Amino acid sequence: MTKELEIGKDYGSIFGLDSKKGQQMIYNGGISWTAKQGDKEMTKDSQSTTDNALTYINQPTIKMGGIR
Repeated sequence: MTKELEIGKDYGSIFGLDSKKGQQMIYNGGISWTAKQGDKEMTKDSQSTTDNALTYINQPTIKMGGIR
């Protein structure tokens, strides 16, 4: 099952941004992204950012079970 990006979600952690420092990378839909840092904001279209985020969220993961 392929995962899709969610409009309005912050994907900054994928790109090494720290939300505790007010850094965000918000997905707007299509290839549109809004980067935020503190009170500064910039919206830009970026196919490569969208592709990288999709690749990241769809990479295989290994889940380890815990002992109860």
